[in-house]
Amino acid sequence: MSISDFAPPRLTELWSLRDDTHVDFDSGPRGSVLLDTRWGELRIPEPGEDLREALRRMRIGPVSLRNVLPDFPDIGVPADDTPLSAGTAALLHALSRLQHVVVRMLAVGPAPLLSVVPLSEHARFAPRPLPEGRPCRLSRFAVVRHAEDGLRMESPLSHHRVELLRPEATLLLSRLGSTRGTPWQADAVPALPAAVTDAALSYLTATGMVLLAEPPQAPRSPDLPPLFSEDHDPALLPWSADDLLVHSRSRLGRHDGDFGAAYSHADRVPPEPVVKPPVNEVNIPLFRPDLDELRRSDPPFTAALESDRPLPHCGSGELTARQIGSLLYRAARVRSLHSPDRHVPDGYLHSDRPYPSIGDTYALELYLLAGEHTWPAPGAYHYNPLTHCLEKIDAAPQALAELSANARTAANLPGPPPLLLTITARFSRSSYKFSGVAYTSILKDVGALQQTLSLVATTLGLGSCALAVGDADAAVRAFGLDWRTESSVGDFLIGPPATAATGPARDVMVIGSLPRVRADAKATTGVDHHSAPGGRNR
Repeated sequence: MSISDFAPPRLTELWSLRDDTHVDFDSGPRGSVLLDTRWGELRIPEPGEDLREALRRMRIGPVSLRNVLPDFPDIGVPADDTPLSAGTAALLHALSRLQHVVVRMLAVGPAPLLSVVPLSEHARFAPRPLPEGRPCRLSRFAVVRHAEDGLRMESPLSHHRVELLRPEATLLLSRLGSTRGTPWQADAVPALPAAVTDAALSYLTATGMVLLAEPPQAPRSPDLPPLFSEDHDPALLPWSADDLLVHSRSRLGRHDGDFGAAYSHADRVPPEPVVKPPVNEVNIPLFRPDLDELRRSDPPFTAALESDRPLPHCGSGELTARQIGSLLYRAARVRSLHSPDRHVPDGYLHSDRPYPSIGDTYALELYLLAGEHTWPAPGAYHYNPLTHCLEKIDAAPQALAELSANARTAANLPGPPPLLLTITARFSRSSYKFSGVAYTSILKDVGALQQTLSLVATTLGLGSCALAVGDADAAVRAFGLDWRTESSVGDFLIGPPATAATGPARDVMVIGSLPRVRADAKATTGVDHHSAPGGRNR
C-alpha cells in the first residue's frame, strides 16, 4: 500500500528514545528518573507525572504523545500563538532538554516515512513549517547509503541522521537534487500528500540535510540562481564532500558509530597476518648494516633533520645493493614480533619497526620499481620486512611503464625515476582492529614511513621526495593486487645524489603541483630556497 492511499492523510509524529538509552524510575510518584545514555548519566530530580509517563512509553516507543496529553502538538514546534495547556507546555520544555536522546518519526497511518536520530549530545531538533515559495535543495554534503533497516542519510555538518523508511521518502529526495534548488509546490511528489511533503521537508531542513535558499536582500532577476549559505561560506568552500565526511567520521563528536580498537570483525573474518605472506619463492637477500657502527658514525639527528635533502635525479649515478639494503633495513624492517595484551583476539600479532604505526597495526607494504642503474636489476620487487629480502614480481611491462611515467610526471623528472617506492596498505590489517579510524590511521602511518625514509635517505646521502599523487589502479595492475584488499596509498622516490659527472638537476622541480626550489638555485636565480614562496617543506 502506498502512502497516497491514505486519504485524507493521517499524519502522526512518533517519539522514542535512542536504543542505547536506558531509563530507571525511582519509586514513588515524585521519584527521580535516571537516564543512562551513551554520553553519560542524566538524572531528572522531579520529573512530574506527564514526563514520567512519556518516558515510560518512549522507552518502548515509537509512540504518539497525544496518548499522554490530548493537546500535544501534531508535529514539529507549535506556532507561538498556538494555545497549549500548562501540562503540554511543561512537557515540551522538559523534552527539549532531552533532544540528544530523543528519536522523532513521521508516519502516515501505520506507515513510517522517516525518522531523525540524534548523533551527539549537542543535537538540537526543532522542525518548523517552511516559508512558501522558497527554493530548497539537498546539501552537497548529504550522503545516502545502505543501512541494516533501509537507507540512511548523513551529513558531516549535521548532529543527526535521517532513516528513510519508505520508498516515498527517497522519491522526495530525488526532487531535491537540483543544484539550483526547487521552488516547492504542494504536488511536487505525487506519491505524497501535500501535508506529508511539507512535514517531511520541515524535518529535513531542521537536520540540515536540506537547505532553504537565502531570502534575497534586493530584487533579483529570475534568471539568477538562488543563493544557498554553504555555496559562499568561506569555511565550507575549501572542503569536498568526501574529505569532510572522512574527517568527521574519523573523530569523535559528530557520529555514533563504533570507534577505536573495537575488533568489530573478529567473529567473521580471520586476522590479517602481521607480515604479508611471501609473493615469490625466490628471495634476494639485502645488505644489513652494522647498527653499532652506525651509532658511532651517523650524523646527529638534528643534522639529518635540518640538512638540505637532495631530490632524486636521473643522471648516470647508481643505486647500489648496500644503499638499498641500508635504506630498507633502517627504515622499514621488522625488529621483533610480539603478542599483544589479553584483550586482543587470538592470532592478531604485533610487530616493532623503525617507524611508528598507530596501534602497532603496521598495515603498510613496500614495492620497489627499479630503473636503470639500480640494483638488483630493472623491474618490480616486494620488500619482505621480516626476512629483509626482496621478492621478484613478474609484472606486466606496460603497467610498470605506466607507473614509472606517472612518477616521472608527478616529480617533473627529465627521465624515468631511479627507484620508485610504492606504499600499499593491507586494509583489513587495520580495519580488523579499528572502527571509524582504520583508513585515517593508515594515512598517518604513510606520513610516518615517508618521514623515516626521508631521514634515512638523507643520512645515506641519497636523494628523496614524497609524491603528492599516484595511480592506485596502475599499481594494482603492476603488482598483481586486488585493490579492495590492498592498494597503493603513497609513493616515494629515491635517487643517487648528484655528482660532478651528472651535475645538479634543474633548479626548480615540481612535486605534485608545488614548486620545489633547490639549494643551488640561489646562485643562478638569486632566490633563497628557505624563504621562497612554495619552497620545499623541511
